[in-house]
Parts: sequence; structure tokens; C-alpha cells
Amino acid sequence: MKSMRSGQFFILRIDEGEEVISSIASAAEREGLRAAIIASFIGAMRECRLILRKGVEKSIEGHVEAVGNGNITRMGGSPFVHLHVSCGSDRGVWVGHLIEGRAEIFCETALYVLEDPVERVYDKGLAEIGVTVPFRLDIGDGK
Repeated sequence: MKSMRSGQFFILRIDEGEEVISSIASAAEREGLRAAIIASFIGAMRECRLILRKGVEKSIEGHVEAVGNGNITRMGGSPFVHLHVSCGSDRGVWVGHLIEGRAEIFCETALYVLEDPVERVYDKGLAEIGVTVPFRLDIGDGK
């Protein structure tokens, strides 16, 4: 994994064989990012696992090309990566929440770093209705 910073942007290259979600979380922790928008995610993956919809996961073996976006927040003091992707190959196209995926060749992501922290919290109500990742943004009263 290689990275660089340019103003409010943090650019990350995830290399062959590295796990995508943990690599992004590790880079966010190392850089002290409290919150960021994943403005762009592109690359090739293999052995990825997606949540397609509530209660439905899909493991995909072999090469897929992927694009996506999402965010990085904090949960329990650690980075929480929330990345949705569209990935496909000659076998089909799948869209969903990326649980894990291994870079094949490389993946690139551009993060827009936010100045203020954004927290994510467990939501018992979401868990009770079967949401697989029952964590919501805690943005206070909002406007």
C-alpha cells in the first residue's frame, strides 16, 4: 500500500493481494483521519464478499473490475470504512456493501478528508429488523 496527501485529498494505492477494507482503515488510522468521503474507488479485486441487500451476502471468486464510493467514520475510537461497490466480469455484475475484497493488480481510492469527526453507532432497531451492518451515522440533531 502506498499513499500521498494533497491538500484535503488523501490518495491511496492498495497493491496486489492486500485486503481493501482493512488497508483503507489502516491508512486512515495511520494518518489520524477522523472522517473522510471516499470520493472514488477503482480497481480490480478477487475473492470479494458483498452484502447485496438485507440478509443476502455474495462471495465472488476470480477477477472483477470495481468502482465505488463511501465514507470513513469513527466507531469505538477506530476507523469504520463504509464502501459500496459495483463490480463485474464476464460472469455478471454485482452491487453492494463491500465486506472484504483482495486487490488484484491494484486498487486506487481518493479520500476527501473532513475536518470534524463523524461517529458511527450501533442501532439496535436496525439489528432487530435484520440489517446486516446495523450502524448509523451519529450526526446529533442535524439541521
